[in-house]
Amino acid sequence: MSAAQHTRFASPATLLGEWSERSDRQALHEALFLGFTVDLPFLEKVAIPVARGLGARTAVIGDAAQGLYDPVDVRMAGRSYLHGLGTCRGAFHPKVVLLIGEHACRLAVGSGNPTLSGWGANDELWTVVETEDDDSHALLADLADWLEVLPSAVDLAPWTAGHLAELAALLTERHVAAPAGPEGGPRLLHNLQESLLDQLPLGPVDELHAYAPFVDPSGHALSALVSRLRPRCTTLGLQPRWSSYDAGTIRAALSGSAAQIRLLDETRMRHGKFVEWQVGGRRHSLTGSPNLTRAALCTSTRDGGNCELAVLAADALPLLPEEGRVTALASLTGRTIRPFGSSGHALVLLGAKTDSEGMHVSLARSQPAPVVISTSPDGSPGSWTETGTIPAGTSASSFPLPEVPGAAVRAICTRPDGTTVESAVVFVYSPVHCARRHGADSGPRLRYDYTAQTLFADELAARRFEADLLRLRELTVGASAPRVSPAPGTAAAVSVTSSSVDRWDAYLADCRRMIGAPLTDLAFGTLQIDLPQAPSSRWIVSAVTGGAGAEDDDPYEDETQDADPLTTSQPLAPCIAPEQRSRCRTWAQRWVGTLAASETSAAAPVAVRLLVTNLYLQLLAAGAWDENDQSWRNGLSRLLEALRSEDSPIEVQQQTPPETRRRLDATAAVVMTLLVQDANFTGGSEHDVLAARAWHNSKAMIARAEPAEGADLMFPPDQALARVAPWSEVERLIALAQENDPHAEVIEEFTAAGWSAKNEDGFWEITGSFGNPIPVAARAAERLGRHHPNGVLVQARSRNRWAFVAWAAPHLVLLNPPARVWRTYEIRPPATPESRFSGGDLSVVPGRVGAPTPLGAGPPDALKKILAEADLPYPALIGRLFTLDA
Repeated sequence: MSAAQHTRFASPATLLGEWSERSDRQALHEALFLGFTVDLPFLEKVAIPVARGLGARTAVIGDAAQGLYDPVDVRMAGRSYLHGLGTCRGAFHPKVVLLIGEHACRLAVGSGNPTLSGWGANDELWTVVETEDDDSHALLADLADWLEVLPSAVDLAPWTAGHLAELAALLTERHVAAPAGPEGGPRLLHNLQESLLDQLPLGPVDELHAYAPFVDPSGHALSALVSRLRPRCTTLGLQPRWSSYDAGTIRAALSGSAAQIRLLDETRMRHGKFVEWQVGGRRHSLTGSPNLTRAALCTSTRDGGNCELAVLAADALPLLPEEGRVTALASLTGRTIRPFGSSGHALVLLGAKTDSEGMHVSLARSQPAPVVISTSPDGSPGSWTETGTIPAGTSASSFPLPEVPGAAVRAICTRPDGTTVESAVVFVYSPVHCARRHGADSGPRLRYDYTAQTLFADELAARRFEADLLRLRELTVGASAPRVSPAPGTAAAVSVTSSSVDRWDAYLADCRRMIGAPLTDLAFGTLQIDLPQAPSSRWIVSAVTGGAGAEDDDPYEDETQDADPLTTSQPLAPCIAPEQRSRCRTWAQRWVGTLAASETSAAAPVAVRLLVTNLYLQLLAAGAWDENDQSWRNGLSRLLEALRSEDSPIEVQQQTPPETRRRLDATAAVVMTLLVQDANFTGGSEHDVLAARAWHNSKAMIARAEPAEGADLMFPPDQALARVAPWSEVERLIALAQENDPHAEVIEEFTAAGWSAKNEDGFWEITGSFGNPIPVAARAAERLGRHHPNGVLVQARSRNRWAFVAWAAPHLVLLNPPARVWRTYEIRPPATPESRFSGGDLSVVPGRVGAPTPLGAGPPDALKKILAEADLPYPALIGRLFTLDA
């Protein structure tokens, strides 16, 4: 193991990403995430699906009082992973990520909670252990010891404790003989039975540096630290506005040594914690989860302190930034202490678990009164149903299985004094669902790992991708969806396996195995969070390897405040250099051709169809086609055909989770929105005909579409020549597809032209701003006549001018005031009313039949037939036409 900076490590998400890109395709067996505050929706975006897709049994454990989520936003807990809660008299505060594979391990111990802030925004400190080929490491052996004894000091549900015991046994088996390493090598320290301070060496030391975002109000930890290490000089790092401290107690605690304060910049929240000292030119450090507080450093968990985990190492790089203004201790003033406002619950529900015997519920402590247990399918208000009661003085009970697996559970207790306490919501744990996914590496898959950026920039990757697509399509003909759990209602479906969320999780995991995590997230829009890249920060520590995060908007997330809510980034199209656009267009067209190379493009896996469509949309948004190059329309039309889920085999449609069908529908709506730009469904141009055919074939899908399911496909028009589908246009198209009116498409065309259309008993009135009403009336009659072969009546009016057309092929009858005569024309294909009258000059319109007929002489024969079909008397027609002129 190296002592160098691990600059590629940005957060624990990096470890998962690197594992998914391993060249040896090694499956991941176990994934464990520990933290104080836990943001489950965030993890379900960036970590859980990746870990599950790699085959891992996954567990997330946090402090029972510090969940950062609304239960209704949690989809997979209990169904795809174990969500465990820990509680003790202090805070359950360790931060650990553990990945165990067949022959490799990854361990990260540090300061970052599994939240958007802790894994992506804060400046954190991590120690990372990487082993390969069944190698061992002393820190992994230390972790096994800690996991084994953790339940003796922290309250955990029995199944959570059992899960940790299994991990401890697995680590012990692999790493019990791990070499101790050189003297001063990294060691894992915990405070379950003994405080961390008591495990530090005795002084004197030459120099002491320390930083943590929280310094306790009493200054006790600082004072005790100085007393034990007896430094000749001390430097304490502070962020003036963001650190939590009391200047008076700091001055008192450090008064016995030569001390100074380094005021650090506040461009980002420094959430990493450390104590480092130097003796005889050798530097030592303690990093991990403990702040500079009595509960973290000076008290064991057994005696009421926090539960902390730290790494003691030697020869680490300096941790305190050199930049920052140094000030004398005596000049430090102010008090920024924010009292710890725990959201803890007097009633702690540690968890619920299902097995063949029912649902088992565990409390941290028994209550003096009965505890009512309620369940809900999703934790939403108004959905709770009382399940049973845990008797007074009892901390566990069992109940019948809930109807919905993975249901939310809460406990409520009315005490003898009349007060009511309520627990935080937990999620029913189903071991069957959360078990390791065996065979995660089997089945057809792409041979190489790709990203969109690679495909657009690397010609070799694009060529490989084309070959991979063809190979994958041939291997998966007739099975366009991964084989996942049966749909509800089938003979093989039981209460535990019928959850659509389970099927969706399994489906995504299989897709990630087949085409890789980056391309799966691209295809389904399942990852829209941009975690920062590894910064060039000096806040990087490890005697093994280490890394840091970036800035934060919430400096008190760790101890006192919630982390920033989960946010999604706006989709951005790739930037493609002008000289690369031609090549990208060529490859996009070839990918589309490969996708549709068989008799039906529905033979390709759904994930592949969605992926190629997304790549094509990205190129359109990047302006890959020149302004006058409309060749993109043919490729987009072929992709729309490929998206038609109705073309998939029936058994595949039944196996496809509803989330997949919603994604297909939304993608189809975005594609159709682009196809209809600068075209319409009723015109006769090449683009109009293409759009009309696509609309006819996909209208049912678009009518079902939900715009939010395709939000990541609606790129902003940030680049020159960009072709994009704005949200408003997609919404309007979906509303049009949902219309039952057979004239909806025609009216949409009129609306786009700036006209309004009103239909009263078969008489159409078209109004708008146009000069000559004759071409408008003829065009409207042609469009509307397609739905009324026996005749249509149209009046086009603009200000004080109007024209009237009655059309039933092949005869058209025209009235054009101020002339008060009927003119009859015969129009046969390929001519149309629109083509004949587009110029508006009646003197050059061919095909007139007979002489004009005066109004008073009655209707011409052609008009008489149309009026009879419309059941409209001739006097009524004349009255309606001239009403507004009167």
